[in-house]
Amino acid sequence: MYSYDTQMSEIHALLGWCAVTLFLVRGMAFQFGAAWPKDSRLAVLIFTVAVLLSVTGLSLWVLRHFNPFRDGWLMAKLLALLVYTEAAHVAMDEGKFHVPGYLSALLLLAYMMAVSITRSPWLGLF
Repeated sequence: MYSYDTQMSEIHALLGWCAVTLFLVRGMAFQFGAAWPKDSRLAVLIFTVAVLLSVTGLSLWVLRHFNPFRDGWLMAKLLALLVYTEAAHVAMDEGKFHVPGYLSALLLLAYMMAVSITRSPWLGLF
């Protein structure tokens, strides 16, 4: 049976994995001096994935009646997203690769995905 809610969730998860893979591969290529991570076409692809991820995420908020002020896991994910954005920017700022920023961004990506799966800001540990 067709479920718009389930399909939107699957698309959101797939886009999340695409974003993680793009960041991981681009960062490793950047570190090893490849030229293609600076290509503007790649930036367009990354931006497109980010926009679609945002649209599907917001759609899931509406469909499932989520509220970041009521659902603590969602607030934790949004805060982690803000910090991730800054860490990713620092990691590959102005054509230079910064390992601490890159590793921080990867950890924040892992945290956001774990929060999405466990629906707990503490990852089910508490």
